[in-house]
Parts: sequence; structure tokens; C-alpha cells
Amino acid sequence: MMSVTISEELKAIEQRLEKEGDTEAVRKEFWRIVGKIKRMDPDKLDEATIEKASDIRNHLFKQKVVLSLGKGLIVFFLIAHLTFVCFLWTLLYFEIIISLFVTLPPFILLIVLNGIILVLCLFIVYGIYPWGRYLGGVIARVKFEGFYRYSPVELGLKIEYTSYLQTTQSRRKWVFGFPILVVFGYLLVLLIISWWLNYTGIWAPLFLVSGFGIFYLIIYYKKTGELYRFIRELRIERELEPKTK
Repeated sequence: MMSVTISEELKAIEQRLEKEGDTEAVRKEFWRIVGKIKRMDPDKLDEATIEKASDIRNHLFKQKVVLSLGKGLIVFFLIAHLTFVCFLWTLLYFEIIISLFVTLPPFILLIVLNGIILVLCLFIVYGIYPWGRYLGGVIARVKFEGFYRYSPVELGLKIEYTSYLQTTQSRRKWVFGFPILVVFGYLLVLLIISWWLNYTGIWAPLFLVSGFGIFYLIIYYKKTGELYRFIRELRIERELEPKTK
């Protein structure tokens, strides 16, 4: 019996999209085919197959680019680093400035200080996260089209899917793994700086390190998010490793 090629399977997906529309069953079948493509040697994949898979993915992933890659990275760089300056100022001078106007009980001052630092740390993470994703793409040799609206208050980086399928599996995982390293690495740096400059301000970054850890685990078990995708790519990579006795 003649086996069906990847190209034929993708063509069947296109036909189902025309007849059935964008259904969960069609999506599930498409991602199964993408999984097969990832397990193949990129050098043995013809360009037409990659382009067809990319076109179908773009049809399913309808979010439009609202901000170019270059401008978006500049904006997020400014958000992260201007907020970082505010973070340092708060650690060094907030308690001194407040004491000039009002005397607060130490416990209340601790809560207020860490509340402000918590907000600032969130903005810092918000600013550095796209850079983690972008640098992960550089490591993986994966390109991005630009920023799309992930939610009313959040932008995400849209992967240029052709480059994603053309890279090797050993590199592909870093598109998802490197942002996690950047986020937790930066939070640990903020924790160390807080301890060094004003140890009473360590509770906010400490809370965020714990909170982000729990958050990543929750969305992992919901089979979504960076951690889930990173581990998925690791599993595929291990499948492709030569078996040794």
C-alpha cells in the first residue's frame, strides 16, 4: 500500500478547511502533521511543503501584526530599562522621601514599599520577556513577523513559521525555553539587587519568583504556555536522538 506524503496530507487539510472550516478536529490533525514535519531532517523537506504548512498555520493563526519587530523591541527595551531606573530609585530613596512628609508604622511602610516594587518588577518582566523570546529566536535561527495583540494589554511576538519549520529540532526548543530563563534570571537579579540596596524590598521579587513558578506549572498542566511548548520540543528532540546500547 502506497504511503501518503506530507504534501498530500497538507493538501487534505486545505480541502477540509474549505469544507468544514476552522474546527478543532482540523486543527488537531494539522498539528499532528506539523509534529511529523518537526521530526524530519529540515534538509530533506522540500520548500513547497514548508510553505504550504506555513500558509495553513497562518490561516489558523489569524492575529495580525500591529507593531513592527524593530519598533516593538525598542518600546519594550525602554519599558524595561526606564522601569528598572524607577526600581533602583524606589529602593534607595522611597523611604527617605516618605519620611519627610509622613511617619508610617514600619509594617505599613514595608507593605507600601514592596507593593510599589511589585508593580515595577511586573513592568520590568513585561519589558524583558519579548527580548527573551526574540533572543531565543536568534539562537534557534527563527525569525519573527512582528508584534500581534495577544490580549487588550499585552503584545506577543508572531513567529515567521517558515523559518520555524526550517530550523533544526535541537535549536527550535530555545524559542520557548530561552524566555523562561530570561524571566527567572532577571527576577533573581532583581532579588539580589533588592537585598544589596534595601533588604526590606526583597519580598516583592521573592513573591514574583514563587508566583511565576506556580503560574508556569499551572499553565503547563493545562497544556499551554512556554514551559509546555519547551518540554514538548525537548521530547521531540529526544525521540530523534540516536539510540545507543
